[in-house]
Amino acid sequence: MTAAAPLRPRHLRLQVRVGVCLLILAAAAGCGEWFARRHAETAREAAGDRLLATAREMADRLSQEMAARARDVQALSEDETLRHPVTDPAASRAMLEGLKSRLPQFTWMGLASPDGTIVAATGDLLLGQSIASRPVFQNGLKGLWTGDVHEAVLLAKLVPHPPGEDIKFVDIAAPVRDAAGEPLGVLAAHLSWQWADQLRQTVLRPRGAPASLQLTIVGPKGDLLLPPERRDAGATLAPARIEENIDRWTAVAWSDGRPSLTAVAESLPVGAFRGFGWRVIARDEQAALATAVEAQRREAWTWAMGAGLVVAALAWWAIGRAVRPPAPQEPVRTQPASLMAGAVRPQRRSDLAPVTRLQPVASPVPDILDQEHRDTLTGLGNAAQLERISRRLADAAADEPAETCVLCIDIDGFQTVNERYGRPAGDEVLVQIARRLRQAAREGDSVFRLGGDDFLVLLTCPVGEATALARSVAARVLAELQRPLSYRTLSNLRISGSVGGAVWPVHGATFEEAIAHAGEALRAAKQSGTGKFRLYAGDPSADPARLRA
Repeated sequence: MTAAAPLRPRHLRLQVRVGVCLLILAAAAGCGEWFARRHAETAREAAGDRLLATAREMADRLSQEMAARARDVQALSEDETLRHPVTDPAASRAMLEGLKSRLPQFTWMGLASPDGTIVAATGDLLLGQSIASRPVFQNGLKGLWTGDVHEAVLLAKLVPHPPGEDIKFVDIAAPVRDAAGEPLGVLAAHLSWQWADQLRQTVLRPRGAPASLQLTIVGPKGDLLLPPERRDAGATLAPARIEENIDRWTAVAWSDGRPSLTAVAESLPVGAFRGFGWRVIARDEQAALATAVEAQRREAWTWAMGAGLVVAALAWWAIGRAVRPPAPQEPVRTQPASLMAGAVRPQRRSDLAPVTRLQPVASPVPDILDQEHRDTLTGLGNAAQLERISRRLADAAADEPAETCVLCIDIDGFQTVNERYGRPAGDEVLVQIARRLRQAAREGDSVFRLGGDDFLVLLTCPVGEATALARSVAARVLAELQRPLSYRTLSNLRISGSVGGAVWPVHGATFEEAIAHAGEALRAAKQSGTGKFRLYAGDPSADPARLRA
Protein backbone atom coordinates (compact mmCIF):
# COMPACT_ATOMS: atom_id res chain seq x y z
CA MET A 1 0.00 0.00 0.00
CA THR A 2 2.78 2.42 0.80
CA ALA A 3 4.32 2.00 -2.69
CA ALA A 4 1.09 3.20 -4.46
CA ALA A 5 0.67 6.42 -2.51
CA PRO A 6 3.01 8.62 -4.63
CA LEU A 7 0.96 7.86 -7.84
CA ARG A 8 -2.29 9.46 -6.68
CA PRO A 9 -1.26 13.11 -7.51
CA ARG A 10 -0.47 11.94 -11.03
CA HIS A 11 -4.01 10.57 -11.36
CA LEU A 12 -5.42 13.86 -10.08
CA ARG A 13 -3.37 15.85 -12.57
CA LEU A 14 -4.59 13.63 -15.45
CA GLN A 15 -8.20 14.04 -14.36
CA VAL A 16 -7.87 17.83 -14.18
CA ARG A 17 -6.22 17.94 -17.56
CA VAL A 18 -8.86 15.79 -19.24
CA GLY A 19 -11.75 17.63 -17.58
CA VAL A 20 -10.47 21.10 -18.48
CA CYS A 21 -9.69 20.09 -22.06
CA LEU A 22 -13.15 18.57 -22.53
CA LEU A 23 -14.74 21.76 -21.22
CA ILE A 24 -12.65 23.86 -23.61
CA LEU A 25 -13.57 21.68 -26.60
CA ALA A 26 -17.27 21.76 -25.64
CA ALA A 27 -17.14 25.55 -25.38
CA ALA A 28 -15.40 25.73 -28.77
CA ALA A 29 -18.08 23.53 -30.33
CA GLY A 30 -20.80 25.75 -28.86
CA CYS A 31 -19.10 28.88 -30.16
CA GLY A 32 -18.74 27.31 -33.61
CA GLU A 33 -22.44 26.47 -33.76
CA TRP A 34 -23.40 29.94 -32.52
CA PHE A 35 -21.22 31.61 -35.13
CA ALA A 36 -22.61 29.32 -37.83
CA ARG A 37 -26.22 30.13 -36.94
CA ARG A 38 -25.47 33.82 -36.60
CA HIS A 39 -23.80 33.81 -40.00
CA ALA A 40 -26.71 31.88 -41.55
CA GLU A 41 -29.20 34.49 -40.33
CA THR A 42 -26.96 37.36 -41.40
CA ALA A 43 -26.44 35.79 -44.83
CA ARG A 44 -30.20 35.29 -45.24
CA GLU A 45 -30.95 38.91 -44.32
CA ALA A 46 -28.21 40.19 -46.63
CA ALA A 47 -29.50 38.03 -49.50
CA GLY A 48 -33.06 39.26 -48.90
CA ASP A 49 -31.96 42.90 -48.81
CA ARG A 50 -29.98 42.45 -52.05
CA LEU A 51 -32.98 40.78 -53.67
CA LEU A 52 -35.30 43.63 -52.67
CA ALA A 53 -32.77 46.20 -53.89
CA THR A 54 -32.63 44.42 -57.28
CA ALA A 55 -36.44 44.38 -57.58
CA ARG A 56 -36.65 48.06 -56.60
CA GLU A 57 -33.99 49.04 -59.12
CA MET A 58 -35.79 47.17 -61.92
CA ALA A 59 -39.11 48.79 -60.99
CA ASP A 60 -37.54 52.26 -60.84
CA ARG A 61 -35.80 51.73 -64.17
CA LEU A 62 -39.10 50.69 -65.77
CA SER A 63 -40.80 53.89 -64.57
CA GLN A 64 -37.87 56.12 -65.52
CA GLU A 65 -37.60 54.55 -69.00
CA MET A 66 -41.34 54.93 -69.68
CA ALA A 67 -41.25 58.56 -68.52
CA ALA A 68 -38.24 59.29 -70.74
CA ARG A 69 -39.85 57.75 -73.85
CA ALA A 70 -43.07 59.67 -73.18
CA ARG A 71 -41.03 62.89 -73.06
CA ASP A 72 -39.39 61.97 -76.38
CA VAL A 73 -42.73 61.49 -78.10
CA GLN A 74 -44.15 64.69 -76.64
CA ALA A 75 -41.09 66.72 -77.73
CA LEU A 76 -41.31 65.30 -81.26
CA SER A 77 -45.03 66.07 -81.49
CA GLU A 78 -44.28 69.76 -80.86
CA ASP A 79 -41.76 70.00 -83.73
CA GLU A 80 -42.69 72.35 -86.55
CA THR A 81 -41.96 69.75 -89.24
CA LEU A 82 -44.82 67.48 -88.14
CA ARG A 83 -47.34 70.30 -88.64
CA HIS A 84 -47.06 69.94 -92.43
CA PRO A 85 -47.21 66.17 -93.03
CA VAL A 86 -49.33 66.42 -96.19
CA THR A 87 -47.19 69.05 -97.95
CA ASP A 88 -43.89 67.50 -96.89
CA PRO A 89 -44.39 63.81 -95.89
CA ALA A 90 -40.75 63.00 -96.65
CA ALA A 91 -39.50 65.43 -94.00
CA SER A 92 -41.95 64.03 -91.46
CA ARG A 93 -40.86 60.48 -92.19
CA ALA A 94 -37.16 61.45 -92.01
CA MET A 95 -37.72 62.94 -88.55
CA LEU A 96 -39.50 59.79 -87.37
CA GLU A 97 -36.76 57.56 -88.78
CA GLY A 98 -34.12 59.69 -87.07
CA LEU A 99 -35.72 59.28 -83.65
CA LYS A 100 -36.24 55.54 -84.21
CA SER A 101 -32.57 55.09 -85.15
CA ARG A 102 -31.47 56.84 -81.95
CA LEU A 103 -33.96 54.90 -79.82
CA PRO A 104 -34.19 51.34 -81.17
CA GLN A 105 -36.72 50.54 -78.45
CA PHE A 106 -39.37 52.07 -80.74
CA THR A 107 -40.55 49.38 -83.19
CA TRP A 108 -42.81 51.71 -85.15
CA MET A 109 -43.73 55.42 -85.22
CA GLY A 110 -46.42 57.01 -87.33
CA LEU A 111 -48.23 60.30 -87.87
CA ALA A 112 -51.99 60.14 -88.31
CA SER A 113 -54.22 62.84 -89.80
CA PRO A 114 -57.28 64.10 -87.87
CA ASP A 115 -59.41 61.33 -89.45
CA GLY A 116 -56.97 58.60 -88.30
CA THR A 117 -55.19 57.92 -91.62
CA ILE A 118 -51.44 57.27 -91.42
CA VAL A 119 -49.71 59.94 -93.58
CA ALA A 120 -46.08 59.28 -92.51
CA ALA A 121 -44.51 56.26 -90.81
CA THR A 122 -41.18 54.56 -90.22
CA GLY A 123 -40.55 51.98 -92.91
CA ASP A 124 -43.84 53.16 -94.54
CA LEU A 125 -45.58 50.50 -92.42
CA LEU A 126 -49.38 51.04 -92.25
CA LEU A 127 -49.03 54.02 -94.62
CA GLY A 128 -52.50 55.03 -95.84
CA GLN A 129 -54.29 52.75 -93.37
CA SER A 130 -56.68 54.01 -90.69
CA ILE A 131 -56.09 53.67 -86.96
CA ALA A 132 -59.13 55.77 -86.03
CA SER A 133 -60.65 52.92 -84.01
CA ARG A 134 -57.47 52.16 -82.08
CA PRO A 135 -57.03 53.42 -78.48
CA VAL A 136 -53.65 54.90 -79.37
CA PHE A 137 -55.37 57.37 -81.76
CA GLN A 138 -58.49 58.07 -79.70
CA ASN A 139 -56.56 58.79 -76.50
CA GLY A 140 -53.73 60.56 -78.32
CA LEU A 141 -56.14 63.23 -79.56
CA LYS A 142 -56.88 64.18 -75.94
CA GLY A 143 -53.27 64.60 -74.78
CA LEU A 144 -50.05 62.74 -73.97
CA TRP A 145 -51.03 59.13 -73.34
CA THR A 146 -49.31 55.83 -72.52
CA GLY A 147 -50.98 52.43 -72.95
CA ASP A 148 -50.34 49.22 -71.03
CA VAL A 149 -48.64 46.15 -72.49
CA HIS A 150 -50.71 44.46 -75.24
CA GLU A 151 -50.20 42.06 -78.12
CA ALA A 152 -49.66 43.47 -81.62
CA VAL A 153 -52.72 43.69 -83.89
CA LEU A 154 -52.05 45.63 -87.10
CA LEU A 155 -48.26 45.12 -87.00
CA ALA A 156 -48.33 41.43 -86.00
CA LYS A 157 -47.39 40.23 -89.52
CA LEU A 158 -45.34 43.25 -90.58
CA VAL A 159 -42.67 43.35 -87.86
CA PRO A 160 -40.03 40.56 -87.70
CA HIS A 161 -40.05 38.50 -84.53
CA PRO A 162 -38.91 35.04 -83.31
CA PRO A 163 -41.22 32.24 -84.52
CA GLY A 164 -43.72 31.02 -81.95
CA GLU A 165 -43.54 34.20 -79.85
CA ASP A 166 -46.18 36.92 -79.72
CA ILE A 167 -45.18 40.54 -80.26
CA LYS A 168 -46.04 42.84 -77.36
CA PHE A 169 -46.07 46.62 -77.44
CA VAL A 170 -46.46 49.56 -75.08
CA ASP A 171 -48.21 52.47 -76.84
CA ILE A 172 -47.32 56.15 -76.50
CA ALA A 173 -49.26 58.89 -78.28
CA ALA A 174 -49.36 62.69 -78.29
CA PRO A 175 -51.50 65.20 -80.23
CA VAL A 176 -49.95 67.37 -82.97
CA ARG A 177 -51.43 70.88 -82.82
CA ASP A 178 -51.07 74.04 -84.87
CA ALA A 179 -49.99 77.39 -83.44
CA ALA A 180 -53.57 78.08 -82.34
CA GLY A 181 -53.81 74.78 -80.47
CA GLU A 182 -56.13 73.09 -82.97
CA PRO A 183 -55.44 69.35 -83.53
CA LEU A 184 -53.63 68.46 -86.75
CA GLY A 185 -53.31 64.74 -86.00
CA VAL A 186 -51.73 62.26 -83.62
CA LEU A 187 -48.14 61.07 -83.29
CA ALA A 188 -48.32 57.38 -82.32
CA ALA A 189 -45.44 55.11 -81.30
CA HIS A 190 -45.16 51.43 -80.45
CA LEU A 191 -42.48 50.66 -77.88
CA SER A 192 -41.36 47.05 -78.18
CA TRP A 193 -41.81 45.17 -74.91
CA GLN A 194 -38.46 43.56 -75.69
CA TRP A 195 -36.83 46.60 -74.12
CA ALA A 196 -38.03 45.35 -70.72
CA ASP A 197 -35.95 42.20 -71.20
CA GLN A 198 -32.95 44.32 -72.25
CA LEU A 199 -33.49 46.47 -69.17
CA ARG A 200 -33.51 43.33 -67.05
CA GLN A 201 -30.09 42.39 -68.42
CA THR A 202 -28.66 45.81 -67.55
CA VAL A 203 -29.90 45.37 -63.97
CA LEU A 204 -28.64 41.82 -63.46
CA ARG A 205 -25.30 41.75 -65.28
CA PRO A 206 -23.49 44.59 -63.42
CA ARG A 207 -24.44 42.94 -60.11
CA GLY A 208 -22.94 39.58 -61.14
CA ALA A 209 -26.25 38.01 -60.18
CA PRO A 210 -26.29 34.21 -59.72
CA ALA A 211 -28.09 32.07 -62.29
CA SER A 212 -30.70 31.17 -59.67
CA LEU A 213 -31.92 34.79 -59.47
CA GLN A 214 -34.94 35.38 -61.72
CA LEU A 215 -36.77 38.64 -62.46
CA THR A 216 -40.33 38.59 -63.77
CA ILE A 217 -42.93 41.31 -64.35
CA VAL A 218 -46.65 40.86 -63.73
CA GLY A 219 -49.64 43.16 -64.02
CA PRO A 220 -51.79 44.36 -61.10
CA LYS A 221 -54.04 41.29 -61.51
CA GLY A 222 -51.15 38.86 -61.56
CA ASP A 223 -51.05 38.37 -65.36
CA LEU A 224 -47.54 37.53 -66.60
CA LEU A 225 -46.03 40.34 -68.70
CA LEU A 226 -42.35 39.35 -68.78
CA PRO A 227 -41.56 35.66 -68.11
CA PRO A 228 -38.30 34.52 -66.47
CA GLU A 229 -35.25 34.04 -68.65
CA ARG A 230 -35.01 30.32 -67.98
CA ARG A 231 -37.74 28.42 -69.78
CA ASP A 232 -37.72 25.72 -67.09
CA ALA A 233 -38.44 28.35 -64.40
CA GLY A 234 -42.14 28.63 -65.19
CA ALA A 235 -43.36 28.55 -61.59
CA THR A 236 -45.90 31.17 -60.53
CA LEU A 237 -46.84 33.01 -57.36
CA ALA A 238 -50.43 33.55 -56.27
CA PRO A 239 -51.66 37.17 -56.77
CA ALA A 240 -52.56 37.40 -53.08
CA ARG A 241 -48.98 36.52 -52.12
CA ILE A 242 -47.67 39.13 -54.57
CA GLU A 243 -49.82 41.90 -53.05
CA GLU A 244 -48.95 41.11 -49.44
CA ASN A 245 -45.20 41.14 -50.20
CA ILE A 246 -44.97 44.44 -52.12
CA ASP A 247 -41.83 46.37 -51.14
CA ARG A 248 -40.54 43.64 -48.84
CA TRP A 249 -38.82 40.25 -49.03
CA THR A 250 -39.74 36.94 -47.49
CA ALA A 251 -39.31 33.20 -47.91
CA VAL A 252 -42.30 31.69 -49.71
CA ALA A 253 -43.09 28.47 -51.60
CA TRP A 254 -43.91 28.89 -55.32
CA SER A 255 -46.19 26.71 -57.43
CA ASP A 256 -43.32 24.28 -58.10
CA GLY A 257 -43.04 23.66 -54.35
CA ARG A 258 -39.53 25.11 -54.05
CA PRO A 259 -39.02 27.52 -51.13
CA SER A 260 -37.44 30.70 -52.44
CA LEU A 261 -36.43 34.11 -51.19
CA THR A 262 -38.90 36.43 -52.91
CA ALA A 263 -39.02 40.24 -53.15
CA VAL A 264 -41.69 42.36 -54.84
CA ALA A 265 -41.41 46.02 -55.91
CA GLU A 266 -44.00 48.18 -57.70
CA SER A 267 -43.30 50.43 -60.68
CA LEU A 268 -44.51 53.85 -59.48
CA PRO A 269 -45.64 56.88 -61.53
CA VAL A 270 -42.86 59.19 -62.69
CA GLY A 271 -43.48 62.45 -64.55
CA ALA A 272 -45.72 61.93 -67.59
CA PHE A 273 -45.86 58.19 -66.91
CA ARG A 274 -48.84 57.58 -64.65
CA GLY A 275 -47.99 53.93 -63.97
CA PHE A 276 -49.82 50.69 -64.71
CA GLY A 277 -49.27 48.91 -61.41
CA TRP A 278 -46.52 46.65 -62.79
CA ARG A 279 -44.98 44.40 -60.14
CA VAL A 280 -41.36 43.28 -60.41
CA ILE A 281 -40.80 39.93 -58.69
CA ALA A 282 -37.27 38.85 -57.80
CA ARG A 283 -36.87 35.18 -56.92
CA ASP A 284 -33.79 33.32 -55.70
CA GLU A 285 -34.12 29.67 -54.77
CA GLN A 286 -32.76 29.01 -51.30
CA ALA A 287 -30.79 25.95 -52.41
CA ALA A 288 -27.84 28.10 -53.45
CA LEU A 289 -27.99 30.09 -50.21
CA ALA A 290 -28.26 26.90 -48.12
CA THR A 291 -25.16 25.48 -49.84
CA ALA A 292 -23.20 28.65 -49.10
CA VAL A 293 -24.39 28.67 -45.47
CA GLU A 294 -23.41 25.03 -45.02
CA ALA A 295 -19.95 25.79 -46.34
CA GLN A 296 -19.68 28.64 -43.85
CA ARG A 297 -20.90 26.33 -41.09
CA ARG A 298 -18.08 23.86 -41.83
CA GLU A 299 -15.57 26.69 -41.90
CA ALA A 300 -16.84 28.09 -38.57
CA TRP A 301 -16.67 24.64 -36.96
CA THR A 302 -13.16 24.08 -38.34
CA TRP A 303 -11.86 27.39 -36.95
CA ALA A 304 -13.63 26.95 -33.61
CA MET A 305 -12.40 23.40 -33.05
CA GLY A 306 -8.90 24.36 -34.22
CA ALA A 307 -8.82 27.22 -31.71
CA GLY A 308 -10.24 24.89 -29.06
CA LEU A 309 -7.51 22.33 -29.66
CA VAL A 310 -4.82 24.99 -29.38
CA VAL A 311 -6.26 26.35 -26.13
CA ALA A 312 -6.72 22.78 -24.79
CA ALA A 313 -3.07 22.01 -25.55
CA LEU A 314 -1.96 25.15 -23.73
CA ALA A 315 -4.20 24.26 -20.78
CA TRP A 316 -2.79 20.71 -20.70
CA TRP A 317 0.74 22.10 -20.53
CA ALA A 318 -0.13 24.78 -17.95
CA ILE A 319 -1.90 22.33 -15.67
CA GLY A 320 1.10 20.02 -15.89
CA ARG A 321 3.32 22.84 -14.71
CA ALA A 322 0.98 24.04 -11.97
CA VAL A 323 0.02 20.66 -10.51
CA ARG A 324 3.28 18.73 -10.07
CA PRO A 325 3.56 15.43 -8.28
CA PRO A 326 5.89 15.36 -5.24
CA ALA A 327 9.43 14.11 -5.60
CA PRO A 328 9.93 10.45 -4.69
CA GLN A 329 10.49 9.92 -0.98
CA GLU A 330 12.35 7.14 0.76
CA PRO A 331 9.85 5.15 2.75
CA VAL A 332 10.24 5.56 6.50
CA ARG A 333 8.44 2.55 7.84
CA THR A 334 8.94 3.46 11.50
CA GLN A 335 7.51 6.95 11.08
CA PRO A 336 4.43 6.95 8.81
CA ALA A 337 3.57 10.42 10.05
CA SER A 338 6.77 11.79 8.53
CA LEU A 339 5.82 10.16 5.24
CA MET A 340 2.47 11.93 5.29
CA ALA A 341 4.15 15.20 6.07
CA GLY A 342 6.72 14.77 3.29
CA ALA A 343 4.05 13.83 0.74
CA VAL A 344 2.79 17.41 0.68
CA ARG A 345 5.35 20.13 0.08
CA PRO A 346 4.79 23.83 -0.49
CA GLN A 347 4.70 24.94 -4.14
CA ARG A 348 7.59 27.08 -5.32
CA ARG A 349 7.04 30.48 -6.98
CA SER A 350 8.51 29.01 -10.18
CA ASP A 351 5.75 26.39 -10.17
CA LEU A 352 3.06 29.06 -10.40
CA ALA A 353 4.74 31.29 -13.00
CA PRO A 354 3.39 29.54 -16.16
CA VAL A 355 -0.23 30.02 -15.06
CA THR A 356 0.03 33.73 -15.82
CA ARG A 357 0.29 32.89 -19.52
CA LEU A 358 -3.39 31.87 -19.51
CA GLN A 359 -4.54 35.46 -18.89
CA PRO A 360 -6.61 36.90 -21.81
CA VAL A 361 -4.72 38.93 -24.40
CA ALA A 362 -5.68 42.60 -24.55
CA SER A 363 -8.11 43.42 -27.36
CA PRO A 364 -6.65 45.34 -30.31
CA VAL A 365 -7.09 49.09 -30.61
CA PRO A 366 -10.47 49.82 -32.29
CA ASP A 367 -10.64 51.41 -35.70
CA ILE A 368 -10.58 55.10 -34.80
CA LEU A 369 -11.41 56.21 -38.34
CA ASP A 370 -14.54 54.06 -38.35
CA GLN A 371 -15.67 55.38 -34.97
CA GLU A 372 -15.19 58.96 -36.16
CA HIS A 373 -17.59 58.50 -39.07
CA ARG A 374 -20.17 56.01 -37.73
CA ASP A 375 -23.01 56.36 -35.24
CA THR A 376 -22.20 53.88 -32.46
CA LEU A 377 -25.84 52.95 -31.77
CA THR A 378 -27.27 52.37 -35.27
CA GLY A 379 -24.16 51.85 -37.41
CA LEU A 380 -25.28 54.63 -39.77
CA GLY A 381 -23.02 57.45 -40.87
CA ASN A 382 -22.77 60.46 -38.56
CA ALA A 383 -22.30 64.18 -39.22
CA ALA A 384 -18.60 63.70 -40.01
CA GLN A 385 -19.45 61.02 -42.53
CA LEU A 386 -22.10 63.30 -44.06
CA GLU A 387 -19.50 66.03 -44.56
CA ARG A 388 -17.08 63.58 -46.18
CA ILE A 389 -19.73 62.08 -48.53
CA SER A 390 -20.96 65.58 -49.46
CA ARG A 391 -17.47 66.57 -50.56
CA ARG A 392 -17.14 63.40 -52.64
CA LEU A 393 -20.49 63.97 -54.36
CA ALA A 394 -19.60 67.60 -55.11
CA ASP A 395 -16.24 66.54 -56.61
CA ALA A 396 -17.91 63.80 -58.70
CA ALA A 397 -20.58 66.22 -60.00
CA ALA A 398 -17.83 68.46 -61.37
CA ASP A 399 -16.85 65.66 -63.80
CA GLU A 400 -20.30 64.23 -64.52
CA PRO A 401 -23.35 66.47 -63.82
CA ALA A 402 -25.83 64.91 -61.42
CA GLU A 403 -28.40 65.87 -58.80
CA THR A 404 -28.62 64.77 -55.17
CA CYS A 405 -31.86 64.58 -53.18
CA VAL A 406 -31.52 65.53 -49.51
CA LEU A 407 -34.22 64.00 -47.28
CA CYS A 408 -34.37 65.20 -43.66
CA ILE A 409 -36.38 62.79 -41.48
CA ASP A 410 -37.76 63.42 -38.01
CA ILE A 411 -39.51 60.78 -35.89
CA ASP A 412 -42.90 61.74 -34.44
CA GLY A 413 -43.75 60.05 -31.13
CA PHE A 414 -40.22 58.99 -30.24
CA GLN A 415 -40.12 61.05 -27.02
CA THR A 416 -43.27 59.27 -25.84
CA VAL A 417 -41.55 55.88 -26.22
CA ASN A 418 -38.55 57.14 -24.21
CA GLU A 419 -40.68 58.50 -21.41
CA ARG A 420 -43.07 55.55 -21.16
CA TYR A 421 -40.72 52.57 -21.63
CA GLY A 422 -37.28 53.98 -20.84
CA ARG A 423 -34.02 54.72 -22.61
CA PRO A 424 -33.30 51.06 -23.65
CA ALA A 425 -36.62 50.92 -25.49
CA GLY A 426 -35.81 54.20 -27.24
CA ASP A 427 -32.41 52.87 -28.33
CA GLU A 428 -33.99 49.71 -29.75
CA VAL A 429 -36.54 51.82 -31.65
CA LEU A 430 -33.72 53.88 -33.18
CA VAL A 431 -31.91 50.71 -34.27
CA GLN A 432 -35.08 49.36 -35.93
CA ILE A 433 -35.74 52.71 -37.63
CA ALA A 434 -32.19 52.73 -39.03
CA ARG A 435 -32.74 49.25 -40.47
CA ARG A 436 -35.99 50.33 -42.11
CA LEU A 437 -34.43 53.45 -43.61
CA ARG A 438 -31.75 51.27 -45.22
CA GLN A 439 -34.52 49.11 -46.71
CA ALA A 440 -36.45 52.13 -48.00
CA ALA A 441 -33.37 53.64 -49.67
CA ARG A 442 -31.82 52.22 -52.82
CA GLU A 443 -28.62 50.23 -52.84
CA GLY A 444 -25.77 52.72 -52.91
CA ASP A 445 -27.69 55.56 -51.22
CA SER A 446 -26.26 57.03 -48.00
CA VAL A 447 -28.23 57.08 -44.70
CA PHE A 448 -27.10 59.11 -41.66
CA ARG A 449 -28.15 59.65 -38.06
CA LEU A 450 -27.32 63.20 -36.98
CA GLY A 451 -28.31 62.80 -33.34
CA GLY A 452 -31.43 62.03 -31.32
CA ASP A 453 -34.24 61.05 -33.69
CA ASP A 454 -32.93 63.10 -36.64
CA PHE A 455 -31.96 61.16 -39.78
CA LEU A 456 -30.86 62.19 -43.27
CA VAL A 457 -30.71 60.36 -46.62
CA LEU A 458 -28.71 61.33 -49.75
CA LEU A 459 -29.99 60.06 -53.13
CA THR A 460 -27.93 60.64 -56.26
CA CYS A 461 -29.60 60.52 -59.71
CA PRO A 462 -29.29 61.95 -63.26
CA VAL A 463 -30.20 65.59 -63.83
CA GLY A 464 -33.95 66.19 -63.99
CA GLU A 465 -35.03 63.06 -62.10
CA ALA A 466 -34.42 64.17 -58.51
CA THR A 467 -37.96 65.39 -57.75
CA ALA A 468 -39.64 62.14 -58.76
CA LEU A 469 -36.99 60.12 -56.95
CA ALA A 470 -37.40 62.16 -53.75
CA ARG A 471 -41.15 61.60 -53.73
CA SER A 472 -40.78 57.87 -54.40
CA VAL A 473 -38.23 57.24 -51.63
CA ALA A 474 -40.03 59.56 -49.17
CA ALA A 475 -43.24 57.57 -49.70
CA ARG A 476 -41.38 54.35 -48.90
CA VAL A 477 -39.79 55.94 -45.80
CA LEU A 478 -43.15 57.10 -44.44
CA ALA A 479 -44.70 53.69 -45.12
CA GLU A 480 -41.85 51.94 -43.26
CA LEU A 481 -42.19 54.27 -40.26
CA GLN A 482 -45.93 53.57 -39.97
CA ARG A 483 -45.41 49.84 -39.47
CA PRO A 484 -45.51 48.80 -35.77
CA LEU A 485 -42.24 48.29 -33.87
CA SER A 486 -41.43 45.76 -31.16
CA TYR A 487 -39.45 45.80 -27.90
CA ARG A 488 -39.21 42.74 -25.66
CA THR A 489 -42.83 41.75 -24.92
CA LEU A 490 -44.23 44.83 -26.66
CA SER A 491 -45.09 44.18 -30.32
CA ASN A 492 -47.26 47.15 -31.29
CA LEU A 493 -45.22 50.29 -30.64
CA ARG A 494 -46.53 53.01 -32.95
CA ILE A 495 -44.60 55.98 -34.27
CA SER A 496 -44.69 58.03 -37.45
CA GLY A 497 -42.38 60.40 -39.23
CA SER A 498 -42.12 63.61 -41.23
CA VAL A 499 -39.88 64.13 -44.25
CA GLY A 500 -38.58 67.31 -45.83
CA GLY A 501 -36.67 67.33 -49.09
CA ALA A 502 -34.45 69.55 -51.21
CA VAL A 503 -32.36 69.02 -54.34
CA TRP A 504 -28.69 69.97 -54.76
CA PRO A 505 -27.66 72.05 -56.69
CA VAL A 506 -31.20 73.18 -57.63
CA HIS A 507 -32.02 74.41 -54.11
CA GLY A 508 -28.58 75.55 -53.04
CA ALA A 509 -25.14 76.09 -54.48
CA THR A 510 -23.63 74.06 -51.62
CA PHE A 511 -24.75 70.98 -49.75
CA GLU A 512 -25.04 73.05 -46.58
CA GLU A 513 -27.65 75.26 -48.25
CA ALA A 514 -29.56 72.28 -49.65
CA ILE A 515 -29.60 70.61 -46.21
CA ALA A 516 -30.83 73.83 -44.60
CA HIS A 517 -33.65 74.08 -47.16
CA ALA A 518 -34.55 70.44 -46.58
CA GLY A 519 -34.80 71.30 -42.88
CA GLU A 520 -37.20 74.13 -43.70
CA ALA A 521 -39.32 71.73 -45.73
CA LEU A 522 -39.26 69.29 -42.79
CA ARG A 523 -40.59 71.96 -40.42
CA ALA A 524 -43.39 72.72 -42.91
CA ALA A 525 -44.22 69.01 -43.09
CA LYS A 526 -44.43 68.73 -39.29
CA GLN A 527 -46.69 71.79 -39.12
CA SER A 528 -49.12 70.20 -41.59
CA GLY A 529 -49.52 67.02 -39.51
CA THR A 530 -47.80 63.67 -38.92
CA GLY A 531 -46.72 61.38 -41.72
CA LYS A 532 -46.27 64.21 -44.28
CA PHE A 533 -43.65 64.98 -46.95
CA ARG A 534 -42.79 68.43 -48.25
CA LEU A 535 -40.30 69.34 -50.98
CA TYR A 536 -38.59 72.72 -50.89
CA ALA A 537 -39.56 74.79 -53.92
CA GLY A 538 -38.58 78.39 -53.39
CA ASP A 539 -36.69 81.13 -51.57
CA PRO A 540 -36.39 80.57 -47.80
CA SER A 541 -38.20 83.85 -47.17
CA ALA A 542 -41.08 82.93 -49.45
CA ASP A 543 -44.52 81.94 -48.31
CA PRO A 544 -44.76 78.41 -46.76
CA ALA A 545 -47.28 77.50 -49.44
CA ARG A 546 -44.39 77.25 -51.88
CA LEU A 547 -43.18 74.14 -50.06
CA ARG A 548 -44.78 71.53 -52.27
CA ALA A 549 -46.41 68.35 -51.03
